[in-house]
Amino acid sequence: MSEENKSGFLLGERQGQFLAFVLCFAGVLTLGCLLTFVVYMLNQAFTFFSGVIWSLALSGMLAILLRPIVTLLEEKMGMGRFLSIVTLYFLVLATAGSATWFLGGKIIRQTQDFIGSASEWPDRLEEKGKEHLPPETWESISGQFESFKEYWGTTLAPSQGSSRLDLNVSEKEIYVTLSIEERTTFRELGDLEKTEFFTYETEADRLAYLDQKSLEMKNQTMETLESKGGVIAEKSAEVLRSAWLGLMGIFTKMTYLAVIPIYLFYFLSSNRNLLEDLEKELRFISASVREDIIFLVREFVGILVAFFRGQLLIGLLMGVGYAIGFSLSGLKFGITLGLLFGLLNIVPYLGSIVGVIVTLLVAYLQPDGIAESGQWNLLLGCGLSFAIVQLIESYYLTPKIMGQQTGLHPVVVIVSIFFWGTALGGILGMIFGIPLTAFFIIAWRLLCRKYFNHSAC
Repeated sequence: MSEENKSGFLLGERQGQFLAFVLCFAGVLTLGCLLTFVVYMLNQAFTFFSGVIWSLALSGMLAILLRPIVTLLEEKMGMGRFLSIVTLYFLVLATAGSATWFLGGKIIRQTQDFIGSASEWPDRLEEKGKEHLPPETWESISGQFESFKEYWGTTLAPSQGSSRLDLNVSEKEIYVTLSIEERTTFRELGDLEKTEFFTYETEADRLAYLDQKSLEMKNQTMETLESKGGVIAEKSAEVLRSAWLGLMGIFTKMTYLAVIPIYLFYFLSSNRNLLEDLEKELRFISASVREDIIFLVREFVGILVAFFRGQLLIGLLMGVGYAIGFSLSGLKFGITLGLLFGLLNIVPYLGSIVGVIVTLLVAYLQPDGIAESGQWNLLLGCGLSFAIVQLIESYYLTPKIMGQQTGLHPVVVIVSIFFWGTALGGILGMIFGIPLTAFFIIAWRLLCRKYFNHSAC
């Protein structure tokens, strides 16, 4: 057959290139749709089974973190696996109990003080804004700021006693002398009644006035109960039903927490090589494909172990470093904030970003802070603490984990955190973002080197 006849049955060079482009585009589009479907199904699974996944995830992370201790006790101390795990549980309980004994009270008190102080931040910011901003600038943002104040007060501390009351210094001094029940009665008074309360000069007269108002409120409540008994009964049934559902929700959450030690025990006590078991189960697959699957699973497990063990240790060390540095710098709530920022660093960069913003606000707005004293030494000390901790974390700890184990660029790390946090619905997705991204990159490299041009990979 001649070349002319052959060309009649074949596509030309341009038509062939166009067809190849269309097929390639269709393949990419199909792959994108498939990945979108997989991410969507993962989102639904994480949402529906969030409690179960959280229990397994926490147990798995703790097992990854604590397994070296069990191995040390078993091999170096000559203990059996069961005795090693029991000893580990005892050490963990002793450490947690000691930390709670020495730091629990301080952390709780600092947390309460922090919430009380933070409830006053919008008022302080409003005062400084009016003082330093041009009038036309402040007027342009005053409406948005009022909405922010309302949202802040509702979200943070709707019941924060004197911190949410418009009282002057002398009135606050009187208010703090009241008991909890008396404060509750005072907050239920109207504006005119509150003004009348402060007109009494002696403490006995003020307490008698509150007792009288409390009695009037109780009588009014009884009258309301008598006049609207049917409506109240219906509302009471709704409240009871809501309370029962809430109680069941709390019971479910406590159950999820209670099974964590059980999961952890079985994770630590298992000596099975799951990769070898998986390889045996996949005998029906060709050797080449089976080898690829085992490689991907092995790499993913290695990333999980390196990432979570490293990030948990780094977060703990950073939290201790922040707590010490902030406390020495004079930052109020330093222990609580330092440990919180360290815990948030389980998600890379999250603790640092949140820590810088919150530390600036606290240093500026805390009692006797920069806004009141005008002294910037506090901020200098906090900045130095951040710098030292970040240098140690950046140049000695994180590069060994994020660079050698996952091989991800910092920009890829940040993008993957927010992508998976959005795709999987919250903090759980952010925690698993780095391992999942590293797994997909490893899978792509495997496909690229095995089935495509090696030089393009």
